Amino acid sequence: MRLRLTPLLLLPFFMPAMAADTPPESSETMVNAGFLDSHPDMMYRQWGVDALHRGKVDQAMENFRLAARYADKPAQGYLGEMYWFGVERPADRVMAFAWMDVAAERGYPLFVELRDQYWAALPLELHEAARAKSRQLAAEYGDAVAKPRIAAVLVRGLRAMTGSRTGSMSNNVDIVYSEGGMSRTIKADRMYDKKYWDPKLYQQWQDDTWMKIRRGKVEVGTPAMAIPSATDNP
Repeated sequence: MRLRLTPLLLLPFFMPAMAADTPPESSETMVNAGFLDSHPDMMYRQWGVDALHRGKVDQAMENFRLAARYADKPAQGYLGEMYWFGVERPADRVMAFAWMDVAAERGYPLFVELRDQYWAALPLELHEAARAKSRQLAAEYGDAVAKPRIAAVLVRGLRAMTGSRTGSMSNNVDIVYSEGGMSRTIKADRMYDKKYWDPKLYQQWQDDTWMKIRRGKVEVGTPAMAIPSATDNP
C-alpha cells in the first residue's frame, strides 16, 4: 500500500521557518521547555506522525483527529490522504474528500488542490454522500468550533506560564527548565512571542505560512497507480 503525501505533511513538525526565525515546533529547546503542552494542535499532530512512522496507524489516526479538533489543518489533510489511499484498511473516498474539504476551508492552496482532485475523481453517485459527510465533520472539526478550542488553550497556557511576573516578556529574563536531570534556559521573549500565544496572531502566522505553500509529493511504500489531476471543483 502506498501513501502519497506532501513533504510537509511527512515532517514531524510541519511549519517551515519564517525568514530567519526557527519555528517553535522545530526548536528542541522550546519543545523541551514545554511549548507543545499549550499547543495541542502541534502536539497531537507530532504524536500522529511519530505513530505513523512506527507503523501504528490506529494511533496515528486518533492523534490526527485530536489535533483536528484544535483547528489543525495539516492533521485534517493527513487524515484525508490516509483515507484516500487506504492505509492498512480499505480506502474510503467519501471520508477522504470530507476531511480534505474541512482542511481546505481557509483556502490554503495545498489542501484546496487535493480536495479538488478528490472531488474530480469521486464517482457522481458518491457526491451527495461526500457533501453530507463533509458537513458532519465540519460541525465538529471546522473552524467555527475548533478555533475557539485552540484559542482557549493558548490563552490559558500563556497565563499559566507567565503568571503575574512583570517583565516576563523581556529578553533579559531566562526561563529555566529541567532536561535529563540538568537545568536548561531559554529567553522569555522567544518563548512568549505573541504570535505563538495570541489567538488572532497565531492564526495569522499559520495563514501567512500555509498560503505560500504549493503542492509537492512524496511516496511511501510500494508503487501504485497515481490519482489523476483535478479538472473539476466541488
